[in-house]
Amino acid sequence: MIPLQKNKYLGYEIDQSPFYCLKSQSKLANLLWVGKDKLKILTHSEELYCEASISSQFGKIRILEKPRPDLKRIQKQIEDILKRIKCPNYLHNPKKGCSYISNAKVHVNASVVRTLDIEKYFLSTPSRRVYWFFHKRMKCSQDVASILTKILTFKDHLPTGSPSSPIISYFAHVDMWGAINEIVERENCTLSVYMDDITVSGALVSDKLIWEIKKLLHRNGLRSNNKKEKRYAGNQFRKVTGIVITPEGELKVPNRQHLKMHKTRKEICSPVNLEKRKRLFQRLRGLEAQAKQIREANTIQNQTQVISSNQDRNE
Repeated sequence: MIPLQKNKYLGYEIDQSPFYCLKSQSKLANLLWVGKDKLKILTHSEELYCEASISSQFGKIRILEKPRPDLKRIQKQIEDILKRIKCPNYLHNPKKGCSYISNAKVHVNASVVRTLDIEKYFLSTPSRRVYWFFHKRMKCSQDVASILTKILTFKDHLPTGSPSSPIISYFAHVDMWGAINEIVERENCTLSVYMDDITVSGALVSDKLIWEIKKLLHRNGLRSNNKKEKRYAGNQFRKVTGIVITPEGELKVPNRQHLKMHKTRKEICSPVNLEKRKRLFQRLRGLEAQAKQIREANTIQNQTQVISSNQDRNE
């Protein structure tokens, strides 16, 4: 039998966090590596974000709210501290040691897979939910919880360009995610959460179960995007967090990504300036690295299945 390796990403319980029961503004400033005066500036300044319109390849416009560099550094520090807290198995992002690939692997060989997408997740997560987490769950004093809320939110919601928004979006709704997992487990199904992507799989994933999840989202001021909702069953290829799962349980790079790589290679060979060619090479390296990770995940999965099979025979 192969010895089990210790998981370095297990983390600690929430009551072991440096934020837990934090009552002092001075201690908060030390924890964030800033002076109290700087902390005051960052919680009262009006010009902390740059708003920019980003157009996707499909022509969809979204607003990116990018924090100022000094604010971004502090948000990153908060993110790093919160990511050390032990999170449930169903959470795959934001969580150390997990990824969109681990999220998809959970649902390999499931009879039925259903996916939901939360519409405008960050914009729909209000400041009061962030305050609730730090004051009620972390048991911070009111003033400390208020400062952290001001640092982490913009215009009464989570900013779309902040490094801390993914982890805060989970903790701001941590009670909701726990309730969703309970009803999923009650139906003998499996839940995975990758930020605003919800995937449920099992022998049977009923409409009633999906409706219960939607009701919990609605009660918390969120709603799913019906246009992105999918159901897969039988011999269908399934798409989970951008990865294709074959009926045989193999993970595949989607055709859309193959097309991106093809177009990028073609563009590199066209007459473009040096700066653009560098950006294209970076994009191609990123796409190829993602494809390699997916292929390697299949290799690891096959090796695990062989080991498990041999152990069963030996027993």
